Amino acid sequence: MLSRIKSLIFLTVLLVTAVSLAYSSILLLFAPPSRNIYQYPPSSKPPLNPLHCIPPPQNPLIKPALRENIAKTKESPPLKEWDSSKYLKGPPTDNHYYEANQLMSYTNMIYLGMISGRVPIIPPFGPDHHISLDAGVVPFGNIFNMSRARDLMRYPLLEWRDVKKLPSTSSSEIPLPEEREELGCWSTRHGNDPLPLRVKWVMDHLKLDISYTRAPTEARNNPSDGNDDFLIFHKMMQFIFPRKPRPPPNGHYEIMMESPLGRRLLPDEHMSCFDFLYYVTTGETYEYKFAWSPAWTKVATHLHFTDDLVKMVEGYLARAFGTSENNIPQFIAVHIRRGDFANQCWDTPGNCLAPLSTFEKRVEKIRRELRDKHNKRVKHVLVTSDEKDPEFWDEVQELGWVTINHEEERTFKKYGEWYLPIVEFVAQSMAVGFVGTHDSTFSLVSARRVEDWNNGPTSYVQHFEKE
Repeated sequence: MLSRIKSLIFLTVLLVTAVSLAYSSILLLFAPPSRNIYQYPPSSKPPLNPLHCIPPPQNPLIKPALRENIAKTKESPPLKEWDSSKYLKGPPTDNHYYEANQLMSYTNMIYLGMISGRVPIIPPFGPDHHISLDAGVVPFGNIFNMSRARDLMRYPLLEWRDVKKLPSTSSSEIPLPEEREELGCWSTRHGNDPLPLRVKWVMDHLKLDISYTRAPTEARNNPSDGNDDFLIFHKMMQFIFPRKPRPPPNGHYEIMMESPLGRRLLPDEHMSCFDFLYYVTTGETYEYKFAWSPAWTKVATHLHFTDDLVKMVEGYLARAFGTSENNIPQFIAVHIRRGDFANQCWDTPGNCLAPLSTFEKRVEKIRRELRDKHNKRVKHVLVTSDEKDPEFWDEVQELGWVTINHEEERTFKKYGEWYLPIVEFVAQSMAVGFVGTHDSTFSLVSARRVEDWNNGPTSYVQHFEKE
């Protein structure tokens, strides 16, 4: 049962690909060469060697063009405007000067990059309190199909490993002070919070030494509220716009906190970075709960999983349903979040959680909708949950529902700790219908994928709901 518990908890962290709980890291948005950055999709006419517009002293990230190699290269098809190689010269380097975005949400960062005309540099997923530190990191492109995302978004996307030589993904070595690059970043923490959000493990992996400046109050959803967590995309965009950004409201910025090595750098102008981007919106708080969320419709829905990962999970599903990989049945996915929600049962501890019978009735409702509106008769159900009570899982089995048994699959031993949640995350995206738990971001993202990718019906159960 422990593997099932870990699977849901870990998966919640992983949502960062879409909406996640407050998971944070370093996100980079570097300013591309000067062009009409409001032009979207980009023009089909490529710029003339655009990277030469950035002076090398200000941009050690980009190596000088290797003209001899270019001259010897045979004629090849023209690159798409959003091809990431247009924004790189040479292999990843040992040191760079970043204008970076410290990440809370990958999708929010990418969307902010799109509206500000900056190129997102996406960090790997790093261990948090839900994932043990010795699990290492997982590169974003190991999970999501980057070339497909670029084509669908028609926008360039990079990863940290594209631009900087990084330690092994399993390394826990702490870099020496002289190995760290100094960087000035924004902190999105509200005015009454004195500290930025630092993620030491990620900082160590990326070999950075960061000092923070608080994001301007004028960029907040409610500037008069000192406890307001939310920033507005287009208001923040004004302060990081690559050409003639909005000047500091008071004429200058003040350092919020110096770096661990005592450096005091204002936010870098070329590589813009933030410490926390979960609370960014176009106007509604927790905007991902709405189907029209721009960060979802413009970014997250286009983050499909890699072909290798899909193939691997098809094997898991085939074994769970007792079929071949070429004959996996259509199924309804159910996500039942209970563990931490049980702590919200203040008056009746442990008794406010929706019983399995409530989910069973909701599954039947999805079945009817699949039959009546989609002409699909779906029998099979796949369940994921953080519930550890053996009686709960006995009841799941009595219903004829299945789950992925990571102990029998030896997932941890074969692939590592990260793949406990990843496997289930991918599996849920393959469902033709979905029943989730209300207020669970894990459920929300999986439901959105089933809706967008599979045109499937979805529903949520309140964690205290009883039918």
